[in-house]
Amino acid sequence: METSSRRTRDKGMLTIFAILSVKCMQINAFHHPYSSWFFVSTTSPSRVAPLRQRSPQLCLSSSPGNEVIGTKKKTLYSIESLLDDGDIDGALLELKRLEGGEEGPSNVGEVAAAAYHTVIEACCAGGHVQDQGRKKGENGINTRKVDLIDVAEDLLQSMNNATAHAYETVISGYARRGKWSDALQKLVLMEEEFRPIGRNKSKSDEQSVPSLNVYQAVLVACARAGQYDNVTSLLTKMRRRGVRPNVYTYNSLLNVCAKDKETRWKEALSLLSQCQREPGIDPDLVTYTTAMRACIRGRRSDKAIEIFRVVKDMGIELDVYCYTTAMDACAKGKMWKTALSILREMKEKGIEPNEVTYGVAVAACGNGGRWEKALELLDQVRTVFLDVFCLSNFNILCCS
Repeated sequence: METSSRRTRDKGMLTIFAILSVKCMQINAFHHPYSSWFFVSTTSPSRVAPLRQRSPQLCLSSSPGNEVIGTKKKTLYSIESLLDDGDIDGALLELKRLEGGEEGPSNVGEVAAAAYHTVIEACCAGGHVQDQGRKKGENGINTRKVDLIDVAEDLLQSMNNATAHAYETVISGYARRGKWSDALQKLVLMEEEFRPIGRNKSKSDEQSVPSLNVYQAVLVACARAGQYDNVTSLLTKMRRRGVRPNVYTYNSLLNVCAKDKETRWKEALSLLSQCQREPGIDPDLVTYTTAMRACIRGRRSDKAIEIFRVVKDMGIELDVYCYTTAMDACAKGKMWKTALSILREMKEKGIEPNEVTYGVAVAACGNGGRWEKALELLDQVRTVFLDVFCLSNFNILCCS
C-alpha cells in the first residue's frame, strides 16, 4: 500500500516537473542568450524620446554636416532642447524658420542638414502624436493620431539634397515598425539616388551607401513579415552593390525563423546553406544552434539532429545551450535514448547541465514512455534543482 502511494506521489511530482520544464523552456527561449544576436530593435515605438535617452548615434555630434557656428548653431541647439522636452511641433517650427533663412541668407545648408537629421532621428525614434489640426471633430478638436515616421518621411522629401544619413534613418524607422514594404521601397529609392558611378569606388564608399546595417534592418523586417522571396532577392542585390552580408546578418534572419509562428524550417535551412557558401563567412555555433531551433519549431527533429551531428564532426566547441537544444529535438521526436546519450556526453566533456537540460531529458523519457528513466533523472536533480525550480516556476505557471 505504501509502495503504491509512493509511486503515485512520484508520478504526480514527475508530471508537475515535466509541465514546469516546458514552461521553463518557453521562458528560457525568451531570454535565450542567442536571442541577443538580433540586431534590429523590437521595441514598440513610443513618444518622442529625449535626446539624452537616445543612443549616441542619434545625437547631433554623430550627425553629418554639424560643423556650424554663430547664431545658426544656437538655433540648432534650440531644436535639440525642444526635442528634449518632447515638443516635436516646436522643433518643426524652428526647423521651418531656419529653412526660411531668418537667421541670415548665408550658408544655411550645413545648418539645415544637421537640423533635419536631428528632427528626423527624433521622429523615427518616437511613436504617435495627437494631430490637433484645423478641422474640428465632434469634440471640437481633431485628435487623429499621426505616426511620426510619416513626419520624418515628409522632412526627407522636403530636403533640398537628401543625405544618405537621412535616408537610412527613415528606412530603419520603417523597419522597426514592421513596415517592410515602405522600408523596401525607400531603400530602392536610396539605391537609385546613390547609384555607384563606375567601378573605381573605394571600399569604404561601397560599404557606406547604403550601409550593411540598413540592408540588415530591411532584411529582418521582410523576414518577420514572411516575405522570404524579398529576403533572397535583397541578399542578391546587396552583393551586386558590393555589400556583403556577414554572420550576424544570417544569425538575425535565422533567429526570426526560429521565433516565427509559422513553420520556417525550410527557410532556415536555405539561409544556413547560403551562409555556408558565402565567401569569407564561417557560420558559428549561434548560427547552427538557431537553425536547430527553427527545425524543432517546425517539428523536424530529424533535421535538427542532423545539424547537431554536423557541428560535432566539424570540431566546433559546443556549449550547454547547443546540447540542450539537441536534447529538446530528441524530446519532440521521442528519441529518449539519443537524449540520454547526449546528456552523458556533455557530462563527460565537463559541460554542466542546467535545470532546463534535465527538464528536457525528463520530457524526452516521458514522451518515449520510459517513466522509470524519467524518475531516475528526477531523483538525480531533486536535491540540486527541484526546490528552487518548483518555487520559482510554480508562481509563473499559476499567474500565466
